[in-house]
Amino acid sequence: MDTAFETDTGQGASLVDFPKPLNEIPEDSYTLPSYLYTDPAVYELEKERIFYKTWQYVAHESLFPNVGDYLTLRICDQNVFVIRSGDERLRAFYNVCQHRAHELLPDGSGNIERVITCPYHAWAYESDGRLRGAPRAHMRPGFDRKNHGLSEIRLELFLNSVFVNLDSEARPLSELAGDLEADVRKRLPFLDRVTVPRTNALGETHIDAGWKVVVDNYVECYHCDHAHPAFADIICMDSYQQDTFSLWSRQIGEDIRPDNSAYPVNLETGVNHSAFWYLWPNTTFNVLPGSEEINISAIRPTGLETTSFEGHSMSASDTFDEDRARYTADVLVPEDIGLCESVQRGLKSRGYSQGPIIVDSVRSGRGEHAIHHFHRLVQAALS
Repeated sequence: MDTAFETDTGQGASLVDFPKPLNEIPEDSYTLPSYLYTDPAVYELEKERIFYKTWQYVAHESLFPNVGDYLTLRICDQNVFVIRSGDERLRAFYNVCQHRAHELLPDGSGNIERVITCPYHAWAYESDGRLRGAPRAHMRPGFDRKNHGLSEIRLELFLNSVFVNLDSEARPLSELAGDLEADVRKRLPFLDRVTVPRTNALGETHIDAGWKVVVDNYVECYHCDHAHPAFADIICMDSYQQDTFSLWSRQIGEDIRPDNSAYPVNLETGVNHSAFWYLWPNTTFNVLPGSEEINISAIRPTGLETTSFEGHSMSASDTFDEDRARYTADVLVPEDIGLCESVQRGLKSRGYSQGPIIVDSVRSGRGEHAIHHFHRLVQAALS
């Protein structure tokens, strides 16, 4: 029995000894037990120990070309926004008025031409977070606007994209995953030329499954041969590679079949390989063969058993590969949604608790060593 951790969640449930081990050896390990996917108290703990302490993807920096451009984001229960302030810096704040906690900006994106004004009592803030004015606040003795500015959040540019972290003590993402940035740039020389198009920039998929189920599905291709036949027809699974690192993992497919059942691929131009990077806890970087495009998406929990897979597709040119886009939207994504939602239902079964990690001796792309890697990160975060 694994005794990796025992933690009181404070809500009547405990993270106790696993019935079967999850240790440092994939071949000897089992998956996370099912209650970690279905217990509301565990989800509350994940908010505090994972999502409020890690770097969260917001958007590519090209989505903020002008002063006043903003985008809102919900990280579990926390509503935040990123804005290009008057000094042209990107800044992030909690999306809440410092008077009576009304949300300041509506969900989505836009531009603030002058000031951020609270819809409730008209408190007004500069784009750098300073309180500009509060109606009749002069009637309160000693009121000082300097003491009531917006609460700022850590922000970092990583791979030309905006990330935020609610933990003021968190290490910079460039230190935690600098090797990931180097690997992506090495394999995607077009990265600095991509921009988010002005239309259809944001894609969002809702899944009736918890965030860990979706990550589990993303980081392994053990299921690809039979669950994604067209995908396995584009990318030869015999040479598929999968590697794990400190806080990230990578799947690479370099043997591409131009004639396949998914969409036509021209290996003479654009990208002639597939690449999928996972960054703890919920960011993905996705490249399929074809024109020079990348999708960056986040697997965001919206509840204990619901997830939003949302992000941006970016192109190094003004056009997108429509055949590839249709295959992804109409075939690949629905296949994965069906798998994840079935697993979430199955995790409630009294006939299941943990399953064995399947890993071959050469750590091929058909194995589950990246699931083991992910489960160990969850284990460490909750312990």
